[in-house]
Amino acid sequence: MGYRSIKFYMDVAVTSANQRNQSNDVPVFRYADILLMKAEAILRGAAATNGQTAQSLVNEIRSYVNAPALTVAPSLQDVLDERAREFADESWRRNDLIRYGKFEDNWGFRSLYPAGMSEKFRRIFPVPTTVLNVNTHWQQNPGY
Repeated sequence: MGYRSIKFYMDVAVTSANQRNQSNDVPVFRYADILLMKAEAILRGAAATNGQTAQSLVNEIRSYVNAPALTVAPSLQDVLDERAREFADESWRRNDLIRYGKFEDNWGFRSLYPAGMSEKFRRIFPVPTTVLNVNTHWQQNPGY
């Protein structure tokens, strides 16, 4: 029930016809991710290379989906917003929000758990009890 993302949905007719019964055809890194990482690095002070700017890199991504090109240089917020659009359903948002220092901000359903906006220890996950039981030299991450 509900909506299902078909962003990387496998075409069963094609995979069956080619005897490809893989269930792991999901990209780990995409070229768009590399371009947006470079744009972010440039905005954070890295030297631009190959004549590329943060604006030209974002526009390269926008051109293949026929989105309007940026007419001014993007800000870091613009790059974060572009990452949200480009990588919807690819599980990068949490990492991006932590890196940009916005994970504890009020977004989505955060208002349902207001304590989460001040609990910075939640940026990292707890170590599973089964792992701690196997290796007694390990300690639980602070806060858990």
